[in-house]
Amino acid sequence: MKRVLLITSILLLSICFTYGQSNNIDLENLVKIGEIYSSNVNASGEELSESLESLRGPELDKLINTLIAVGSADENLLTKEFLSKPSFKELKYWYVLREIHYNNLSEDPEKRSSIQVAEQTLEEDLDSRWLLSNYYYRIRGGIAKLFNENDLRNYNIELDTYGLQSETEKAILFFEIVEALTGRFQVLQMMNNHDKVLEFADKLPSFNGKPYYEYTSFSFADFEWIGYEKIESYKERHLGDLYSSINSHFTALYTKEKDEDFRNLYFNSILFIPDYFKYSGSMENDLQVLYNQSRN
Repeated sequence: MKRVLLITSILLLSICFTYGQSNNIDLENLVKIGEIYSSNVNASGEELSESLESLRGPELDKLINTLIAVGSADENLLTKEFLSKPSFKELKYWYVLREIHYNNLSEDPEKRSSIQVAEQTLEEDLDSRWLLSNYYYRIRGGIAKLFNENDLRNYNIELDTYGLQSETEKAILFFEIVEALTGRFQVLQMMNNHDKVLEFADKLPSFNGKPYYEYTSFSFADFEWIGYEKIESYKERHLGDLYSSINSHFTALYTKEKDEDFRNLYFNSILFIPDYFKYSGSMENDLQVLYNQSRN
């Protein structure tokens, strides 16, 4: 009996030791990935891909595949493979990359080591909405690069098909993709390049089978969202950005005298929903005036 117990104990210790080694290797490689990412947040170049390949393992394969896809502006970034909600563990890994990068940017002489950042982030109880927002933010650069050279109008992003569990989560995905694609509208508007705004607008993917501006499901509860070294209202930040992009699109249509198109955009977008005006920043009063005039 004692011999059986001894053998069992040895086996258990062996399993625990092997498991611990595996975890340490994954953590070390995750930190290395974080350092590589921090030095090249666009994840671009063959050298980066080669560096990542050497760090593969069962726990980190999906993370590495996604980083490589982002760097190469892979068209599959707009498919379920990458738009589907990752597991909680994977979302934590992506947050580790974020925290390592921000820690590296810090000028604090007593800042933590990257391994400390990783360990603390993995142990920390983080808001699942922050985790999801961070993931889609990290991949949106690849989507923006894809859009630079490609017409995406044939893509339809069905928000119910990615394992997103609430209107909040669907909005998080929507905001990050739309900001990646339409953030340029505001720059083009300042340059009075309305033709280019409309050229890009015509190449946008649809959402649930409709133009991006017709997605208006933003009645979910607002929450505190943590950006770089500051906390702000999630809706003020992201609905505010959406208002700016739609307004640039609207202005371009109006300026180019696309009467039917600008009316359709106005009446079917958040430009015509007073409940959201408070999130539009400096546009709030103008939106209210325009809304009142349209009701007369």
